[in-house]
Amino acid sequence: MQVLIWVMINMAISNQQYQWNLFGNGAFVATEFPIAGTENSIFIGDYGTAQNGNLNAVAMVQDTEFVVVEKIACTPGISPEGSVSAAGSLTTWIPNMCIQLVIETTGYYRDPQNIYSSGISGMASPYPASMDVIPYYELWPPIYIIPGQVWDVRYTFYNDLHAAFDDGYFTSIPNNVCLGRVYVRYTLFSDSDSMIANKLLSLGLPVSVDTVQWFRQLLLKSKGLETETFEFYLKASRKFREDEDRTQKLMGLKRYSGLE
Repeated sequence: MQVLIWVMINMAISNQQYQWNLFGNGAFVATEFPIAGTENSIFIGDYGTAQNGNLNAVAMVQDTEFVVVEKIACTPGISPEGSVSAAGSLTTWIPNMCIQLVIETTGYYRDPQNIYSSGISGMASPYPASMDVIPYYELWPPIYIIPGQVWDVRYTFYNDLHAAFDDGYFTSIPNNVCLGRVYVRYTLFSDSDSMIANKLLSLGLPVSVDTVQWFRQLLLKSKGLETETFEFYLKASRKFREDEDRTQKLMGLKRYSGLE
């Protein structure tokens, strides 16, 4: 079952959470499960709760939208050992999976030679997390996806489910057995808030719910003034940095600088 949860913050900002799942379907049918080592989309792929090649499900950011991806995670585990019932049904499976975030044709995660990689492992960013598997990776800074860009989240299984079946390890997979999950959390800015997000980006300021609302309040305070001047945005940028520095100092997070 595809899970898409969203929480409205205001008319033009929504926090969205997307969960992709792959479950068994009784008798093992090879075409229903990804081949080990191949990359597949959680949005328009051929497996699980993806939209099965439906190009209308492509995640393209519209002209009046701005997306900030804040978290991606997937099923943890490395060992190919699962468990099988006495009847030969697979009861648990560890996919040993990685996830990659792709914008247009560029993968966010690269290897040390700056070559496209499979992405981040579920052991680093597990979903769901537990006391036994604690996340030690956070997507920071968040990823900005601007209007007109197409983005995707792709997963790769490295433990070979097909080979395990061919070797007689199991005979079927019940439909309540989850073989893999991917979780994505992002904030969608639309309409006027999308315009503010783009303006913040052009000023070199971080884009978040707090900064967008802060800038909107700034615009309201300056109503009737000339806001398209360099001086206005320069003052706005300085004010934001000062507020951030003050907050960091109060929280004890600001780095020491001998220049201060």
